[in-house]
Amino acid sequence: MLNVVRLRVLRELHHRKTLSAVAAALSYSTSAVSQQVRLLEKEIGVPLVEPSGRRLQLTPQGLILVAHAEQILELLERAEADVSRSMSQPRGVVKVAAFQSAALTIVPDALTELRRLHPQLSVEFEQGEPEVTLPSLASSEYDLVIAEAFPGLPLPSLPGIAVTTIMDDPLWLVMDAAIAEGLDPGQDLIAQLADARWAVESADSASRTWLTNQCRKAGFEPHVICASEDVAVHLRFVETGLAVAVLPGLALVGASPNLRRYPTASGMQSRQILLATREASSTRPAIAAVSAALQRAAAAYG
Repeated sequence: MLNVVRLRVLRELHHRKTLSAVAAALSYSTSAVSQQVRLLEKEIGVPLVEPSGRRLQLTPQGLILVAHAEQILELLERAEADVSRSMSQPRGVVKVAAFQSAALTIVPDALTELRRLHPQLSVEFEQGEPEVTLPSLASSEYDLVIAEAFPGLPLPSLPGIAVTTIMDDPLWLVMDAAIAEGLDPGQDLIAQLADARWAVESADSASRTWLTNQCRKAGFEPHVICASEDVAVHLRFVETGLAVAVLPGLALVGASPNLRRYPTASGMQSRQILLATREASSTRPAIAAVSAALQRAAAAYG
């Protein structure tokens, strides 16, 4: 009989490519991951992994085994959900991840409601960007992930992951009053900011990719003076007149009333706020309860 824990390790190795990445994801030591793979190879009787540069890749036999492992692990998760549904009240631990602006608004509102409605339910939260949290959702590190999608940049689909849009969050071009005074609101505002200094997220983020595309359409490359994953830093640079930025509505909750904000185009553009979960576990009462609370909290902002 094959060991389920070792099958999970092999699946993670297939997705993450290195022993150290698997160790970090599963809270193992690197040597323990290596040992689990060796024991699984001994059980199955053939090599399952082989070097590929500095990474590891699965052999044809390893790929066959991972395909079955995916089905086995999904079936086990569905079994757990069925048992949970037999209980009268949602209980247990639900792990949630979200990016910063959702972490400051939607998540605490939902958790406050859950503490009142379902005291036997515990939520563990971790902040993270969708590029990291969505793959971690697929490997069961999280139960629910709040992600974002910008216009023209949809999220890549992941097998076994269900995604629901929970709100549209307007994208605002924001600046201080001194910069705004020099603009003609009747013309393309982004095009008038070719000489401005910008606050943006990191180079590989969806938000920066979207903004860069908008600036290029207007004929220029943005002059970036602030690059940070922390949108509160962007907001501070804008409020002090050091930069302009495109910020979503959630990031502007509690912002200074003196801030000037304008639609990024003639028709308001928005990012989608998405809630993702594994299909196999989505019916578990605890996860369903947290999902419903997050959607209610998002609707209040939307």
